[in-house]
Amino acid sequence: MEIRRYPFRPSENRKRTIAACALTIGIVLLCIYSGMYHPGVMLDDCIGDPSRYDGVVVFSPHEATVGKITEGGFLLRWQGQEIQVRGNAPGLAAGEYIGVRGVFHREGYVEALSIHVGRYRRTKMLVSVLGAAIVLSLLWKNLRWSSAQSGFQEIRHPK
Repeated sequence: MEIRRYPFRPSENRKRTIAACALTIGIVLLCIYSGMYHPGVMLDDCIGDPSRYDGVVVFSPHEATVGKITEGGFLLRWQGQEIQVRGNAPGLAAGEYIGVRGVFHREGYVEALSIHVGRYRRTKMLVSVLGAAIVLSLLWKNLRWSSAQSGFQEIRHPK
């Protein structure tokens, strides 16, 4: 088995490290800025203090699902909590992932402005995981990390 090495000069490696650190610090600072100066109103906040958030436009949590479908709406479930949503989408079924943008009312319900049903979301997740597994297995088969070289080495298999 022949191993082909990719030589890196120390100056190139140092430049890459500095660039990676600068990008990481930039992303962290942007995340901190967005959390401090543009915090989004979450449904948890609205339920905790309904009079303060009356009339505020809110977005449903990321992993929200449809609970029981009621007359004129449905129950939105996330992390063991539920809230009534007034408004329907065609073909809505219990247990589906859903995204809702709506107006919160102090009486404890959300009036839906827009509803997005995440059809086939579990199937999409499965396809993504399978694709990632295939790519990782191919990389594992053909590349190995070399701490001496501070990089990957291509492994050439005999023909």
